[in-house]
Amino acid sequence: MMRILVTALGTLNSTFISNYLMKKGHYIVGVDIFSKEYIRASNEVSKFYTVPSIYEMGNYKKALFNICEENKIEYIIPIIDEEILYFSGIKNEFENIGVKVCSPNFETVQNCRDKFKTFEIIKKHIPEIYVKTIKISNYNNEFDYPFFIKPNSGRASIGCVKIKSKKHFDYIKEECEGQDFIVQEFLQGKFIAVDFINDIKNNQFFALSREELLRNSNGCGTVVKIFKSQEIENIVRKIANTLNYNGVGNVEFVINDNKISLIEVNPRFPAGTEYSVRAGADFILDELKLIQGKQIETNYNINYDTIFTRRYEAYEYGI
Repeated sequence: MMRILVTALGTLNSTFISNYLMKKGHYIVGVDIFSKEYIRASNEVSKFYTVPSIYEMGNYKKALFNICEENKIEYIIPIIDEEILYFSGIKNEFENIGVKVCSPNFETVQNCRDKFKTFEIIKKHIPEIYVKTIKISNYNNEFDYPFFIKPNSGRASIGCVKIKSKKHFDYIKEECEGQDFIVQEFLQGKFIAVDFINDIKNNQFFALSREELLRNSNGCGTVVKIFKSQEIENIVRKIANTLNYNGVGNVEFVINDNKISLIEVNPRFPAGTEYSVRAGADFILDELKLIQGKQIETNYNINYDTIFTRRYEAYEYGI
């Protein structure tokens, strides 16, 4: 039995990961910024704590340290992007109290979270999937309308805007003044998400692709189809190695007329982790194996061509 802390318990991804690990017989502590009665999954873990926001770093860190020591936590699985960046930067502090953080190294996370930097690296090493990317402050009418702007370190499609005209752009640019945004050409086509695990030390890699048949406004696939593409898997492996990426992650693409274009690299357990696990790829336990220095699994029996859908349910508090 492992003793594991999972953050952001109120998110769909955290709920699935914590439930999955509970069913495997592990001791799971869930934390969230909201109180217990707001988090259905708080009833489904070994212990639950309400903690300060990640933006209150001093209080957040103190709370996590106390929870880890009180529960003899061995591993932390950060879920959301801001937490991944934070925990990857202070791994050694948690290791000093016997806790291993499940995240890539700090530089890798920084390079993924900084989308402009991501695309500059891709432009140099994998130009065939590069999408022209310009800082909003340097933009000088390089694209035809429509084009796309998004926060340079955003997540879940928050703040992303499809720009339809010069008047629209002038308005949005004024709204974004002083903030870090990038401008890209507007991509249309099939949205592809690829979950992967890369073990640099042992030169092991596995990736699983899914086409997002329906996706919500946060860029999360709600109906997906699992498929096999050696070409895409090879590209993802090259991305992972180029970014010195060690662990579980996710890459998103748009495919149009057989042209594969990168959207972003997510340095965390992806929102579609449940799809991959249900299709036969146990990225959750593999991440824990990798952190322990054990061999990961790369010979999964995958249910390709399976379609998964996601639904939302209502619960009465306390039941």
